[in-house]
Amino acid sequence: MAATGDAVLAALREELSACQGEATHDESGLQGLVMPLRLRTPAGPVLSLISTTTVFGTPVDVTLSELALETFFPADADTRVILQAMAAG
Repeated sequence: MAATGDAVLAALREELSACQGEATHDESGLQGLVMPLRLRTPAGPVLSLISTTTVFGTPVDVTLSELALETFFPADADTRVILQAMAAG
């Protein structure tokens, strides 16, 4: 917005800024921006993850069409520590 001076982006920014007071705060601190996936593990701790999906390719690129990658990230520090310990073996 600062680079282009686009009035539409400026209006959108103002509209979104007004919505911040309406966000609900949950225990995860994510403020409704993402929906965490919570998994109860056999070992006991509950893992809290968020996901993102990336789609590759263009309509003219047949080799990459329909290729999607979904990745999961820890949504809190406890989950990060647990996943790092699991990855270390």
